[in-house]
Amino acid sequence: MATEFKLYNVNKDDMYANKTKEEKEIIRKEMAKMALKIGIKPTARYFNTYPNTVRTWLKKYEAENLSEN
Repeated sequence: MATEFKLYNVNKDDMYANKTKEEKEIIRKEMAKMALKIGIKPTARYFNTYPNTVRTWLKKYEAENLSEN
């Protein structure tokens, strides 16, 4: 049985849509780094997003050496 993820406690001022392109890039890289350290589902919970979103960014950045950035 798959785990259902629901997004809670979303602050309108802190919403991802309100971020600049540079801020989004930083968030995405942080998300990918964290996923490598603690896993996809815990990272999704931390960033209040879905596991597939974390997988997408992890896959995109897996070619980069994220540990040095």
